[in-house]
Amino acid sequence: MQKVMTVVRTLFLIFVVGFTGRGLTVFWSVARTFDEQYARCSASLSILERGAWLAIAWIALETAVGWWMVARGRTAASQAKPAAPQA
Repeated sequence: MQKVMTVVRTLFLIFVVGFTGRGLTVFWSVARTFDEQYARCSASLSILERGAWLAIAWIALETAVGWWMVARGRTAASQAKPAAPQA
């Protein structure tokens, strides 16, 4: 399970970096009017905001999975039979 989570974490990190990279304001020309400048900034901020919410959702999911794995490990350990003493 840990190997699967590592692969999924890596893929998600690549996705979020690419997704939020779109929010960088890289234009070949300077905005000529205030309206154009505002539209560019607003669009960039919207992309970055969605990226932040995706990251928060991922952290919440990973926390829930971690707690589930810990709880599952405790129940499996408490149900295991103790080893017989060797003479």
